[in-house]
Amino acid sequence: MDFSVSKEPLYLKVKKVFLEAINSGKIGKNGQLPSEKILCQKFNVSRSTIRSALQSLENDKIIRKQQGVGTFLIQQNRKLKMRIDKVKGFYQLISDTGHAPSIREEGILREPIGKKISEELKVPSDTDALILKRTLMGDGKPAIHIREYIPFTILARVPRVKELPNSIFEISETFCLQKIEYSISEIIPTTVDSSIMNILGLPKREPVLKLEELHFNKNDVAIIFSEVYVNDQIIRFNVLRTRERL
Repeated sequence: MDFSVSKEPLYLKVKKVFLEAINSGKIGKNGQLPSEKILCQKFNVSRSTIRSALQSLENDKIIRKQQGVGTFLIQQNRKLKMRIDKVKGFYQLISDTGHAPSIREEGILREPIGKKISEELKVPSDTDALILKRTLMGDGKPAIHIREYIPFTILARVPRVKELPNSIFEISETFCLQKIEYSISEIIPTTVDSSIMNILGLPKREPVLKLEELHFNKNDVAIIFSEVYVNDQIIRFNVLRTRERL
């Protein structure tokens, strides 16, 4: 069976089809991938595109290349679907776990950013911020509630609810004067107020996982702050830790 993808040089699209073929057992069933030549034929793309897709999979620790021997799947790492160490939107992360993702928009506000977040972003506390509140669903159940704080000083224009993309990364690219290059998350087990518990459909005083995320531009300046509340009855995060090589 052939696996056809677009011939555009978009290796990430190839990578996605690649992963689907691996997970379904259509390739790599014995733990080893076919040669680059065979993959080019199966996926109907150039060798350079296949190499880029394989390099990305190797960077994600999904495969391991052995010089002169072949390319092998790292079986355990394929199971780590909710990789919080990868820069992806939470919508995509929910999809990666096998849940059907959707978004329930909770509103867009304009308010002063407040003392705590102003200190994180190093802006005056009376700076107006666009506050986006949204709940990401998995199979129709509340999985993650997010509050994004975007200073008006970096907005190119204010989005309408119907225009909002799925992730803060896409939001920064579409509506902000600066885009997010990387993020740093602090993970905090906590209890929250009844309004968030109701949004997530959890009993009162149930501990939740909270992430406080700072999003940085290419100059290492924090530009956006996110509060993320996770219903861990639906979502469990994974982190892949590797040994540092000197």
